[in-house]
Amino acid sequence: MTDPVDDDGAAGGQAAVRAMGPGTGWRVEWATGGRIAGAVEAADGHADWVRSATTAVVDGRAVAITGGDDETALVRDLAGGERLGDPLPAQGSVWAVAAVVVDGRTVAAVADPSGLTRAWDLTSRRPLAGLAGGAWAAASAVVDGRPVILLGGDAPRLLMWDAATGESLGELVGAPGAGRVGAVGAVATAEVGGRPVAVTLHDDSVLHTWSLRERRHQGRLLTPAGGSGQRVSLTTAVVDGRLVAVTGTWDGRVQVWDAAAGTEVAGRARLTAHMGPVWAVAAAVVDGRPLVVTGGEDRTVRVWDLVSHRQLGSDAVFPSEVTAVSMAPDGRVVVGFGHDVAVLVPRPD
Repeated sequence: MTDPVDDDGAAGGQAAVRAMGPGTGWRVEWATGGRIAGAVEAADGHADWVRSATTAVVDGRAVAITGGDDETALVRDLAGGERLGDPLPAQGSVWAVAAVVVDGRTVAAVADPSGLTRAWDLTSRRPLAGLAGGAWAAASAVVDGRPVILLGGDAPRLLMWDAATGESLGELVGAPGAGRVGAVGAVATAEVGGRPVAVTLHDDSVLHTWSLRERRHQGRLLTPAGGSGQRVSLTTAVVDGRLVAVTGTWDGRVQVWDAAAGTEVAGRARLTAHMGPVWAVAAAVVDGRPLVVTGGEDRTVRVWDLVSHRQLGSDAVFPSEVTAVSMAPDGRVVVGFGHDVAVLVPRPD
């Protein structure tokens, strides 16, 4: 990803602009940076661009975890924006964060692509384990009752990791005859029919699927895409019992793929394209509905119902381009824009 540019034309600048949205259906509950009119101003944001986001529950409290180019991960109260504890340090830009629950405690994995992936106990705020080599991508799963973190990076494989103990639980590599499996840029997980699976996005825009229980490569889901059609973001969901992969492209398209058939989901309206790269996508099940949130260079965030392919509410527009999103099970949306973080909540209507 290239460095985004704020309104004042300087990379990472702090232009005194205000959000133009959100429109109907959403309100900004809180935001850092003081750049969104009407929002509760939370503690300071990151000192550099936000690159990753996820949500978790720590001691019964819903939190947002964000990572940035300032080589830290920050944990905040999801409802009010209060920062919880000191920043979690990294050795480089934090491109991926993921969380699992181990024996009742929440463990967060903080990954950067060049240095060290480190696991933290979010209750005691102490480091648990470290893994040299770094990672571009991280996701959580439960495999045979064991919470695990999946890590992907420059090597053409997935590493399954016990973040609490630091134990490596195996490497998943491409099957013979499957063709080139490049570096992993993004990974997302889901459970289909009681079986945990993963989908990976690689440096050549190919998508691969993996069976986590058997620790094996299932196959190539999508062929390479280059130029303006390059895929730059990925998430997964389960719709009507079927695994789907949702990708965002360099030219702004948001596409939904049937993982079993390897084809774009037909019979429903396409999700409206963004203007420019779709840097971030994330999915969650809210009130029994599979939803996906998308954000990108055009500074907009959109939320979609994956059954009907209808947009929920209108666009939410931010002062800087959107580089990270996550959605909590209660429908709150975490947005990383520029150096700052905001949370959108659905309006009652």
